[in-house]
Amino acid sequence: MALHINPLDGIFIGDFFGFLISLPIALFLAFWFSAIKHRVFAILGAFLGSFIGFVAIYAWVGTLVSDPPVLSSNPGAAFFASALFCSILGLAGGVLVDVLVASRSNRDYRRPAHE
Repeated sequence: MALHINPLDGIFIGDFFGFLISLPIALFLAFWFSAIKHRVFAILGAFLGSFIGFVAIYAWVGTLVSDPPVLSSNPGAAFFASALFCSILGLAGGVLVDVLVASRSNRDYRRPAHE
C-alpha cells in the first residue's frame, strides 16, 4: 500500500487551504488560552494538532490511502471540513500541551502559602 498524494487534486487544494485558514485561529487561541510561561510549547502543540487534522481529513476524504477518492467528495466540503476540524484539533492540541507542561512544572503555578 503506497500513499497517493496528488497536489493538483481539488480535494488536496481544499484541504490545504482549510488548513491554512485554521492555523491563525488555532495558534492565536492556543497562545491566548495558555497559562504557562513558555507559550511556544502551546503554539507548537496547536500546530501539531492542526497538522494531524489536515492529514486525517486528506486520508479520509482524499486519495492518501485509497486511490480513487470518496464518491461524493468535493473540494468545498474538504475545505470547510478541514477549516473546522483543524481549528478544533489545533486548539485541543494546544490545551493538551499546556496541561502537560503545567503538570510537569507545577511549582511555577502554585500559589504561595500564607504565613
